[in-house]
Amino acid sequence: MKIKRYIISKETRARCRIFQLSEAAAHQFQSISLELFHYLLEVKAISFTIYFRVDDEMIEFIVPASFSHQLVHQIIAARNREYDNVDICVEAKDFKRFEALINEVREKKIEQLLRRDPLLDPQVIRSFVNLSRASQMMVRGGLSPQVAAQAREAASILVSSLMECEVAVGTLSRMVQADPTLYDHSASVAMMSGVIARTMLGRNREDSVIITQSGLYHDVGKTCVPHSLLNKPGRFTPEEFERMKLHTTLGYEEICRAIEQGSVIDRNVARVALEHHEKFNGRGYPFGRKGRAEEHEHGIHLFARIVSIADVYSALLMKRVYKEAYSASEALSIMHNAAADYDPIIFRNFEKHIQKTLIRYDVLEKKALAAGKIIMVDPGLGTRIRKNSA
Repeated sequence: MKIKRYIISKETRARCRIFQLSEAAAHQFQSISLELFHYLLEVKAISFTIYFRVDDEMIEFIVPASFSHQLVHQIIAARNREYDNVDICVEAKDFKRFEALINEVREKKIEQLLRRDPLLDPQVIRSFVNLSRASQMMVRGGLSPQVAAQAREAASILVSSLMECEVAVGTLSRMVQADPTLYDHSASVAMMSGVIARTMLGRNREDSVIITQSGLYHDVGKTCVPHSLLNKPGRFTPEEFERMKLHTTLGYEEICRAIEQGSVIDRNVARVALEHHEKFNGRGYPFGRKGRAEEHEHGIHLFARIVSIADVYSALLMKRVYKEAYSASEALSIMHNAAADYDPIIFRNFEKHIQKTLIRYDVLEKKALAAGKIIMVDPGLGTRIRKNSA
């Protein structure tokens, strides 16, 4: 696969201070995930400098005095769609200020969302935010013992606070549709996995915590996949697909290394990272495993069979560069048509509960409208804005 490399333009070289980044000085900068960087489109000013790294050159791209959404969009375009040799950074000493600003934006968005849609459950949203923070720590900090502890704590809080399954699933689905910027795929998969394990299948608390953690860790191998491949809008070539499939083995190896270096992570979490794209009918990857590990040695682990369902459902709900967002009912229909991919016992349970959720929230929405409450969902995602005229 040919990799496109970002070339610093003459205009940027004339406008910005650029310097060589030595290996010794690299620790002075903290990488920022694209998901968090997007939040800067919601602010009017910053109190820190945004750096754009290109290979071993560091560009002082946005200083507080020149902050603009146009410059933010320029970085997003390069980081998200085209080039593999780039990264977004702030100085390590400024990261807490960046994080505080992002948390402020997120809190405001959550408050607005809860006001706009009274059917959302605040406790579910807060649990999701905890998981998202743990997910973002993995992106920027690797799998250190501190990150592993944060991931387990977030998973434990979720499992301890799980309420009715329909409330958790319904709130998560509506939140993703109403405000996609709050979406975090790993956090969504973690929450959905925990819900499936604890409330749909009745697994014990410890198993449910490990399964929730597995959702957080399932895609860690994608940090080793080029950005342009992760965000390619069209179909993969056979070579590109083989490269993408490596994220399962790379994630497994990374988690195993972290365990060996002292991170407290259950080894089944590593196995889920390896097997979450295996399919019950044997048509998945990386090994083409089939059926249940409890029944034969070439089967798929139970935890991976749970996370794979959560992974697909969560991905279908979200708009990406290569696909539109689907509603919860559309996502369930797509999965039903591919039901052979999933453990039939788990999927039947999942399908039954999602259908109950759809019915429940349809009834609640009708009641809210009849009572004069406003239900607002993003029409760009195929849903509607409806207001009671009373």
